[in-house]
Amino acid sequence: MASGRISRKALDFTAEGVELNRDVLSSLAHELGGIASALDLRAAAMARSIAREDLAALRDIAEEVRMSTRAARFARGSDGSGMLNPTRRQSLEDWWKLTGRFTATVLPRGVLVEPRFTPAHLTADQGSALTWIWLAACKEIAERGLLTPATLVLRGGAEESNTAVALRAELGVDRLPVAEGSTSRWSRYAARIGKELGVRATPWERDDSGWRWKCVVRT
Repeated sequence: MASGRISRKALDFTAEGVELNRDVLSSLAHELGGIASALDLRAAAMARSIAREDLAALRDIAEEVRMSTRAARFARGSDGSGMLNPTRRQSLEDWWKLTGRFTATVLPRGVLVEPRFTPAHLTADQGSALTWIWLAACKEIAERGLLTPATLVLRGGAEESNTAVALRAELGVDRLPVAEGSTSRWSRYAARIGKELGVRATPWERDDSGWRWKCVVRT
């Protein structure tokens, strides 16, 4: 919003895009509510004295507020300035610090995501696109009846002589019912987003060892 313009890539008014935005906003509202409560408790403590541990706690909480704000801006997409400048690059670990906050809201309770990344970097635009495609993949398995408890292994790193970044997800073969009928609305949504932004994502596929999903971003 700082630029005064709304990017076409930052908005998606399909039913899927609106639903994902609603999930993200719900996640942020929950986080900020918890932070506000913690600030109230610390404020009460400071009325009596300002101990070193109180000061440290307030600083930690303030950092959480900043991270939540960054997460909201990141999900919205780049605006051409500041931390979200399209030319600025970030590691997969930094990408997950923001995207991981939304993933738990999209997946059912009882699903543990284990990120396992090797060195790789993305631009802000690429990271934002990857976030929405990844969340769509999570929504797909949630709607298809993902059985819990479950562990979702998320691997990522540079591929193809460092000309691409790949994200791969793995799920136990018995955790997801076999789909019947037409392609999922979420895989169609991911395909639309990917085609527009030059990101290649495959739908969930099953083999003898489990379910697998992959997304490749050209860097």
